[in-house]
Amino acid sequence: MRQHLAPVRSRIVDMGSRRPRVVIASRQGRAGLERHGLSDLEAVADLRFLSAESTIPTEEAIFGLRDAEIVAVTPLVSPDWNDRLLGALPNLRAISLHATGYDFIDIARLSEYDVKLTVLGEYSTRAVAEHTIGMLLALARRIHLANDRSRGLVAHEVSLRGFELAGRTLGVIGLGRIGSVVARLALAFDMEVVATDRHERTVDGVTMVDFDELLSRSHCVAITASMDHDAQPIIGRAELSRLPKGAVVVNTSRSGLVDTEAIAGALRSRHLRGYAVDDAIFDPLEHGDLLREGRVMQTGHSAWWADEALDRGSRHWVESLCALAEGRPVPVIDGRPRSAASNTA
Repeated sequence: MRQHLAPVRSRIVDMGSRRPRVVIASRQGRAGLERHGLSDLEAVADLRFLSAESTIPTEEAIFGLRDAEIVAVTPLVSPDWNDRLLGALPNLRAISLHATGYDFIDIARLSEYDVKLTVLGEYSTRAVAEHTIGMLLALARRIHLANDRSRGLVAHEVSLRGFELAGRTLGVIGLGRIGSVVARLALAFDMEVVATDRHERTVDGVTMVDFDELLSRSHCVAITASMDHDAQPIIGRAELSRLPKGAVVVNTSRSGLVDTEAIAGALRSRHLRGYAVDDAIFDPLEHGDLLREGRVMQTGHSAWWADEALDRGSRHWVESLCALAEGRPVPVIDGRPRSAASNTA
């Protein structure tokens, strides 16, 4: 399988100086932004709030977002930006997403309707990087399993034997914002760190290698590459077979970058020692053996969920919306085609 890494490209959008109509769609509504300069945004925009507990259906979105020029939305409630919705919102010019990843949005389709997308690039970098190292430590020392066994949830015959990180090689796939922090933290554990990235990046102490070499050398792999809409996995059976026996893989990017069934097979054959993913994709019935043995650890997309990241994200979101409303240039994601995964996470 070919490696799929590509850069995120951005342009500048100018919304003009007229007071725009802005709809903020989220779970908390106004309450989620009151401490982060909401009054500044209300001074420059005609502001409305749309609260929801989950994905907003298309018909409800058409009604709730009517006349909006800017829509600010969180991934939890974001509607499907399909042709029906976009065609019913002729005034829409920009979507401001409270997230870094945007793989669930078809950027090419937005471009067809001349709708720009802006995201939060930096707010959760440290939180996700630290979570990545935490998952790596848990797999290496079986911390999650030891905790469960102390609570009587795991049979005593299940081994808690782990390994030390020092002296092992960590391969970082995607040496962007998150990946570079992960690499520096791993170096502090006296690991050897290699990385692959489409760009010519440098981090002191990190050796840049191609994808195949990274797989063959890495006792541990951290996937920190972002994912494009409808992308295919970059890690499948062939890639897993190139890893040294007993390797572990940590994925704090998107679960779709890894073939889940290939991972399950590699774990059951004992070629792979453990897999940690910031998602909840393994079925308790189908994959119950792997979950009971602690070979799989899932954290349900919580890597970014930290006090500092929440505060920083809301503040940056308001700042971005103020810039859009005031007609100041804002970097946006454009609709030019990219390959399966980029490395700027």
